[in-house]
Amino acid sequence: MKILRFRVFQQSLRAAALALAAGITAVSANDVIHLKSGDPVHCEIEALTDNIVSFALRSSAGTAGGTARRTIPAEQVDYVAFGFEPGEEAVFRRLDEADAATLDEWWGFHFGDLHRPRSRTASYGVALGGALIEEESESARRRGLELFDRVIERAWSAKDVAAAKQGRLRALIALGDLETATKEAAALAAETEDPDLLIEVKHLRARAGFARLKALEEEHPRWDEDDEVRPERNALYHRTVDRFLWPHLFHATREDAAARGLMAAADVFLFADRPDRARECFEDLARLYPGTAVADEAEERFRQLPSANPTETENP
Repeated sequence: MKILRFRVFQQSLRAAALALAAGITAVSANDVIHLKSGDPVHCEIEALTDNIVSFALRSSAGTAGGTARRTIPAEQVDYVAFGFEPGEEAVFRRLDEADAATLDEWWGFHFGDLHRPRSRTASYGVALGGALIEEESESARRRGLELFDRVIERAWSAKDVAAAKQGRLRALIALGDLETATKEAAALAAETEDPDLLIEVKHLRARAGFARLKALEEEHPRWDEDDEVRPERNALYHRTVDRFLWPHLFHATREDAAARGLMAAADVFLFADRPDRARECFEDLARLYPGTAVADEAEERFRQLPSANPTETENP
């Protein structure tokens, strides 16, 4: 993909009423400058800095006037809405389906606008970070972490910052830094009352806990015989399950989150050699959340479980 666009990121800006007073109609103008006066200016932005906005207004076909260019001070501008470049809108509408290379191009293209109100840049950064931490290489995952940190530092929108903080936790988990992930997840959970954000943070804390549980049992294969390790392992096990099940128990109307948690809890139970409890999770998921993306998988995994054994007993 070749992206052509010229923007200058430096200084100075002037009056926007001049653009409208010029009597020129912007034709095929993709960009919109929203002035603090409430007036929108449909135009083609040619240069943008923290001090100025320069733009072009083109006359309608068949009318005299040609192109008028104006420069206005940034202090007169509420925000700028950039139009989509050719091929960009399809990518932006389905960021979760775009590959890292495509996301990287659009992130680089919009990078200078990360701090601007209503910019799309942070969305590209969060999506790219998410794609990178799914890769196997540590360097890709570390770059993903750096992207999340950049968005947290510079993004204008609190929603984008919150998404980047969640991405940072996922990156830390992917990199195996469970101690930092656990501490930051606890801090993030303590500072929010947003139920959707809290659900995500609890899920990430549960993922970190499950990773720690696996690591602990790998390091102490006879944990159940160790009086010092056993209480730590059991507390971690129950806490992890509780956090995965939290949306199902307390926010069941958020069906996707509840189903995701049940599926993850089933994985913990299977790891702990409790197929009976995993079976309950799969049954609840298929029965209560049949319209979710993981419902079919839950039914299939339920069928693959061994028959119920009434003598099964749970690890404490």
